[in-house]
This record gives sequence, structure tokens and C-alpha cells, in this order.
Amino acid sequence: MARRKRSLLVMFTAMLACIGVSMGAGAGEASPLRPLWKSTGLSDNFGTVGDHANCRGAMHIDLYATPHKPGYVRVSLTSFGFIGDGPGWRKDPHCRFLVGHAMRSSLGLERWAFWPASFGPKRGQRVMHDVRVGSGLAVFGIGTFQLHNPVRVPLSYGVNYYTIVP
Repeated sequence: MARRKRSLLVMFTAMLACIGVSMGAGAGEASPLRPLWKSTGLSDNFGTVGDHANCRGAMHIDLYATPHKPGYVRVSLTSFGFIGDGPGWRKDPHCRFLVGHAMRSSLGLERWAFWPASFGPKRGQRVMHDVRVGSGLAVFGIGTFQLHNPVRVPLSYGVNYYTIVP
């Protein structure tokens, strides 16, 4: 039974590698940022809450191959605009949270990386961050967490992707 599971995993990985090569995952860098092929059962958009004044909003996720850095993924978060309530929001109209990535790739299983992000009411604000994932097939999960807390309290459901990193 274990041998059959292993052979199915090898066939699935080979199939995804062939798809990635045919889609240009192994080609040279023609443009500064190239979108990566990604597969998800959910959406590229997800909502989250933030650190104060009941702030909340949604964002769009894009994954890019970084130029001249094999094994890295540039994550782009684009805001749909965040809102909040009361005088706290009028005083400071920025929703802050911690963005977290869980990666399963050639570098290891369940490797986490975090960075802070902040969005205001303006639609189209973008935050980009380079993450070392390793070349090859990767499972890449993105979600948001509470800022300034030693316990990683999730603030969103997030998204998960299967992708091939050059």
C-alpha cells in the first residue's frame, strides 16, 4: 500500500513538473515579474480583520517568480480597501496585521515565515514580499495573524496554492 501511494505521488509530481515546464517555469526571465502558475480550490481573494477599531477588508494574492533569484516567490497583496468604525478609525485609518506563510517544498515541511502589513481605505494599495521557498513543487499557504502577540491568533481563513517555483 505504501509503495502504491509513493508511486502515485511520484506520478503526480512528474505531471505537475511537465505542466510547469510547458507553461514556462523553466524558461529564462523575459520580464521583471512573471506570474507563477498556481492551483487552488478556493479563490485568490480573502478577507481579514485587523488590530483596532473593528477594521476589516479584503485583499487579492498574486505569486510571481523573482528575477535572478531562483527558489524565491514574490508575494503580492493588493487591497480592495479597508474600513473601520468610530473615532479610532478616523484618527488612524490603517488596518495592521501579520501575514503568515506556511510552505511545504524542497526546503522542508511546514516552514513558517511572517511579516507585518498595513492597508488603509484606499483601494489598490500593494504590499510585496520575497519568500524563500525552494525550487520545484511547493504547497504555499497564506493567512493573516494578530500583530504583537506571542500566540499566533489567526484573523482570516487564508488561501492555499500548489505551484511550481523555478
